[in-house]
Amino acid sequence: MQQRKSRRKRYALISHSEKNHFNNKIVIENWLLERLADKLRKASIIVDRKHKPYLLYRNTIEESEDALREEVGLLTGKYILVIMYAYGGFVPSNFQKVEVYTLDKFTRWILHEQRKELLLQCLDNLE
Repeated sequence: MQQRKSRRKRYALISHSEKNHFNNKIVIENWLLERLADKLRKASIIVDRKHKPYLLYRNTIEESEDALREEVGLLTGKYILVIMYAYGGFVPSNFQKVEVYTLDKFTRWILHEQRKELLLQCLDNLE
């Protein structure tokens, strides 16, 4: 309850134009997330039919002269795999992290983690 009051006070201190900007930003983000969820549902049907995973995104996390660490998102039907792996040079290829999300949890994860570039990259790859 106390937290709700403090949010109201902070919200009351900003100007009308800032409120509009803030509300517009929320509307746009929600629209993008709804669009991503819709595209993921449609793509998951195609992936189920073809039995071949679909690359949602690929980001280089760390790069040296000979080795590379990447994060890859794959749509595998009803689930999305987020895989962190390293390979190349003197580094033996290995999976450092594998996370499994449902389609809905993945969109919430993007929202919670504030990963807008990832959201846009997924939308672009799903076009």
